Amino acid sequence: MAYTTWGEDAPTRIYGDWILAAWDPNQQRLFLSRDHFGNTALYYISTPQFFAFATSRQPLLALAPKVDLDELYLAQVLASWPAYHGERTVHTQIKRLPPAHCLTFTPEVFQVYCYWQLEKTPLLKFKHRDEYLEGFREVFDEAVRCRLYTDPSTNRQEQVGCTLSGGLDSGSVAVTAAAMLALQGRRLPAFTSIPLSDPTSYVGTRFGNELPLARAVADYAGTIDLETISAVNYSPIAAIRQMLAVLWEPSHAASNFFWMLDMFTFAHEQGCKVLLTGQWGNAGFSWRGNIASQPLWYQLQHMELRTWLKERVKLLAPQSLLAKWRHLRTDGDTWLLRTAIHPNFARRIRLREQYLADLSEHFPRNSLDGRFSFLMPGRANVGCLFAALHQATGLEARDPTADARLLAYTVSVPDWVYIDPITDTNRWLVRTAMAGRLPDEVRLNRQRGRQAGDLVPRLRANGCELELVLKELSSGPAAEYLNVPYMWQVWRKVQSDDTPEAYRLAITVLTRGIMGGLFVNGFYDGTYC
Repeated sequence: MAYTTWGEDAPTRIYGDWILAAWDPNQQRLFLSRDHFGNTALYYISTPQFFAFATSRQPLLALAPKVDLDELYLAQVLASWPAYHGERTVHTQIKRLPPAHCLTFTPEVFQVYCYWQLEKTPLLKFKHRDEYLEGFREVFDEAVRCRLYTDPSTNRQEQVGCTLSGGLDSGSVAVTAAAMLALQGRRLPAFTSIPLSDPTSYVGTRFGNELPLARAVADYAGTIDLETISAVNYSPIAAIRQMLAVLWEPSHAASNFFWMLDMFTFAHEQGCKVLLTGQWGNAGFSWRGNIASQPLWYQLQHMELRTWLKERVKLLAPQSLLAKWRHLRTDGDTWLLRTAIHPNFARRIRLREQYLADLSEHFPRNSLDGRFSFLMPGRANVGCLFAALHQATGLEARDPTADARLLAYTVSVPDWVYIDPITDTNRWLVRTAMAGRLPDEVRLNRQRGRQAGDLVPRLRANGCELELVLKELSSGPAAEYLNVPYMWQVWRKVQSDDTPEAYRLAITVLTRGIMGGLFVNGFYDGTYC
């Protein structure tokens, strides 16, 4: 209906988590489009013989005459390099339509283009920071409200749940949704992941158990039913295998799959059809602000003079000079110790050189550039991950913090608004807007949480399973891509050390490497190609 009414302008008028496919028989034109930043996925393959699209890549791979492995894509995941992938996937012939993009296909024309550019949002200029609050609350409330809609096929209210951590993002979504549902006499189920053991030794200055703050939010709202997720029945390795079977590519989030799968499965078993999330808050509505936007006295108060001068040089120096400086400061292959990548593989594809040449990863020119590098459509495949969770568990994720109107409004707010130098408050916009909605212990909290804070004890408890998978990787094609002996070395450290370093290596080397290695073995034996 939207396409019939507005044609190719339809995507600019639809908000939420959606995919649009329209066929015009008169013009022999296929039109595909994807939401601005929703939890969806759309893949396609184009050959001289045919064009095909689907919401998962499995049926497309069945059609492809040949599929190659995008080795750079694999290495970027293993190296924790949040690169701009755009339409690339780990399967070279399979393309991903990025968020905020359209595709038009006819016998004569093939075109992919971006229909919405957040970076072109004009600044909203008010004299006082308080003037930005009313507009923020209005657009944020609408972003939540429109994701609580009635199922049009049955005209019945869908059961909506919500993820709830100890942070501002999910807390703001939860209390706002709960207040709206309470007007209908309904309560909001909320789900919080909890550790099985004390994570304090592994999370450093952060907190690894979000239950106390999540419970404070639920108690303050009064209409939230809090459920805890311990993921006792999911081992980290088994969860990686299960997610790989639906995602069909390696992922940065491998260490979180055990609690994500348990949370989605449990929420679906409790009758939820929709789960609200808050994945895009950090660069969006809860942006912390850039110190460089503040008065000079505030900058010097929060940065040493040497650090301040260094940041100024980065802003003013030519990009070519910065590139040379970074090359000089990078020591050989020592950076590989933070990854599971085999050194020979890294050298063969010139991974270090490609990483250092990607200046957009290292030197944003200003605060907005830093935000846009994160919010660029195709930068992160979070939406595809949640689409895979939908496929695995039957539960649909919707993200109010990814609403195009909310993102545009918060980007239009000048950066100086996000920090109040008088009270030394960062994330000022959301902290102030949520006064009276969130308890102050959450609203004003500055300590950040760590997901999967008890990962190290969980891996130890499933040590036999982990060692079996390392042996599996050492005897397959993955051994050419992964430094399996180093992974064994890391595993011994994880077995003995109760430190943040052991936790970090468990994420970047073990779980991420295991998922990448299982994918490679499956790719070459025909399972994932």
